Amino acid sequence: MKVSLNWLRDLVDVDVSVAELANKFNTHSAEVDEFYQLVEATNLVVGYVTEKVAHPNADKLSVCQVDIGTGVTQIVCGAPNVDKGQKVIVSLPGAVLPGGFKIKKSTIRDVESNGMICSLSELGIDKKYHNEEGIHVLNEDAKVGANPVVEMCLNDEVLSLDLTPNRADLLSMMGVAYDTAAILDKTVHLNEYKVEESNHKNEAKIEIETDNCFSYYARIIEDIEIKPSPVWMQARLIAAGMRPISNVVDITNYVMLETGQPLHAFDFDLVETGKIVVRMAHDKETLETLDGKIRTLSTSDIVITNGERSVALGGVMGGLETEIVSTSKRVLLESAVFSPTHIRKTSSRLDLRSEASMRFERKVDPKRTVYALEMATYLFTKYASGRAQKGIQFVDNITDEVKTINLSLEKINRTLGSDYSLQKVSSVLTRLSFDYTVENDVYVITVPSRRQDIETYQDIIEEIIRIIGYDTLSPTLPTTISLGKLSESQQLKRIVKDTLTSLGLSEAITYSLVSAEKVFDFTKEETKLVRLSMPMSMDKNVLSKTPLNGIVDSVKYNVARKNKDVFFFEIGKRHDEDKETLLLAGALCGEISNTLWQGKKEVVDFYSVKGILSTLFVKLGLSHLEFVSMSDYKNLHPGQSAYITDRTGVVGFIGKLHPEYEKQNDLKDVFVFELDLEKILELRRPLKKAKDINKFPTISRDLALVVDQSVSAKKLEDVIRKTGKRMLENITVFDLYQGENLGENKKSLTIRLEFSDSSRTLEMTEVDTRTKEILVTLEKELQAVLRY
Repeated sequence: MKVSLNWLRDLVDVDVSVAELANKFNTHSAEVDEFYQLVEATNLVVGYVTEKVAHPNADKLSVCQVDIGTGVTQIVCGAPNVDKGQKVIVSLPGAVLPGGFKIKKSTIRDVESNGMICSLSELGIDKKYHNEEGIHVLNEDAKVGANPVVEMCLNDEVLSLDLTPNRADLLSMMGVAYDTAAILDKTVHLNEYKVEESNHKNEAKIEIETDNCFSYYARIIEDIEIKPSPVWMQARLIAAGMRPISNVVDITNYVMLETGQPLHAFDFDLVETGKIVVRMAHDKETLETLDGKIRTLSTSDIVITNGERSVALGGVMGGLETEIVSTSKRVLLESAVFSPTHIRKTSSRLDLRSEASMRFERKVDPKRTVYALEMATYLFTKYASGRAQKGIQFVDNITDEVKTINLSLEKINRTLGSDYSLQKVSSVLTRLSFDYTVENDVYVITVPSRRQDIETYQDIIEEIIRIIGYDTLSPTLPTTISLGKLSESQQLKRIVKDTLTSLGLSEAITYSLVSAEKVFDFTKEETKLVRLSMPMSMDKNVLSKTPLNGIVDSVKYNVARKNKDVFFFEIGKRHDEDKETLLLAGALCGEISNTLWQGKKEVVDFYSVKGILSTLFVKLGLSHLEFVSMSDYKNLHPGQSAYITDRTGVVGFIGKLHPEYEKQNDLKDVFVFELDLEKILELRRPLKKAKDINKFPTISRDLALVVDQSVSAKKLEDVIRKTGKRMLENITVFDLYQGENLGENKKSLTIRLEFSDSSRTLEMTEVDTRTKEILVTLEKELQAVLRY
């Protein structure tokens, strides 16, 4: 919400600077995104073009003689629309325009130029707020020599508020005025509008055929004249972030911005039947809206009809058929209240969000419906030369219930931990313009209709303390009998994050929403999807089954931008219909390290990722987990993938992306992993206690074993560890050899065995005996033989 300070000062006495007001809003009301001068240009004057001749040395330039009030000066201008007799904006030498552009006396193609004739864009007014090509021509009543910024009412400051969805009241200048008055301890002064009516009775007929239109008020205004709106109104609309169009459109927008009540103007002659019927749309009914698009409607949409066909999409956008045009003479002015739920559904489904729909979605003040209608009617009669027909036609189904909340002073102080007096709290409620009575220190507070967000006593307490100031509360520690500590799950996640980041990975946070076409890219089975009922886009219409979808997309994003060394992990969730499962996932690619001057480079491969996970498992007390080769995932390389298991089953997987998948996604050598953290939490074993360093020597034996290609190093390790018993301290596989001299389908693995005993020095004969036992067992179980 962009707030014009000039407009705000019409409604409440603001006696502080915009910077100070912004600071107070940040403390007591809504967050201020920014505040700024609407026009920051300096040294500008209103000029009158007394003469225009062609430039002698340039076809597209003109030499103008301009009266600036203190004399006539010569200015070279390139705008095609400059002409004699115009009042224009002149920036004199020494002027500074937005962007730091300084105006100097200059010579252009041998002709002296003493300044510049400006367009609105050159003053910093965005092109979206005006349709002008070339310079801006001022109204005839502009005073020569005066400040054109003042003449155009653009001498304003703007406060840009970042509103939360509950503060719909701040979507109007009146709402901002009430909050400003409460903060500054001032009084809001609203205008009263008395409409002069003709003797011609209001001929509109109103019918409501749906419970989703709570009220509908209408006036008929005749003999309107379509023309530009007054300069002051255009300036306020620009400050509020809206483009002035015509007096009719500008008045409805102006009233909406001031009151928060959206209005719509129909060309009453194009309504044809003289009747307005509000109903729900028929299924597949179509309507061409003001933006020229044909909308296909559903039964959840509210439509305004003439009793025969739809002429507007209630609360969202008008229809093109009844649009106000330059020849319109009779206007039906609508002020209504619609169901917020249905407006939100319609605007979301049609992707058609407007200023009106935003306000209806967040609830409007039903007591401003007539006030807004009368204000707009008054402005139509004044600035569009209209005549209001006698009376208002309406149907109002809103029950005039008053919402009251009982709240004791004791409860206020107990909730806030404060010691406020009755007088202080009463003063705050008065500043907020809340009606109340108090008896025996208990308030009966009447919630104003403009504050649709206030439902409970907690809301009232929040209002009281935000006006007093949260910073005035004394900081205290909560009283509790429990000791704060991390849960096991929190501890696990912290260890995972600390370990992986220490190993060079970066934590990513990706969308949990993906497209239905990609959701099963990294799952073994296709389970039932959790779909969004109203997705923002079809690219994100279901909840993910693994964080890998988002991580791989992040890798693609980085690789496409030449960042090819990517090491991501994420703690996310698998979303099933009845539960969510906590997962750890990651993706790595590129170089781990390089020393090119030595000709060495280490890139990510299966074993480097396995090493990272093995280090993590040691930290978590999961060193018993094993890697078992597999080829069950469609988008993983069948020869470089493995399950991560223990005796209870699978807890995750690791693997390289399938070459075909990498080709389709412009990736290369990407390795991924996924772990079920909930299973891992159950499988953790207590970390072993520290033990003394072995004081006795270690004896090692290197064995080069020839085995079948199908025999994995893991199988060899298992057999050796089982036979070596406690004497065998460590096993290391450090070489693989494959060659024709070994025989068909054979390979050689070289393994180092380290023997030791913590209580004594081993004899060489003991080690040799145990080594022979290992060799015999290996030959018996795996047909492994020594290679000589």
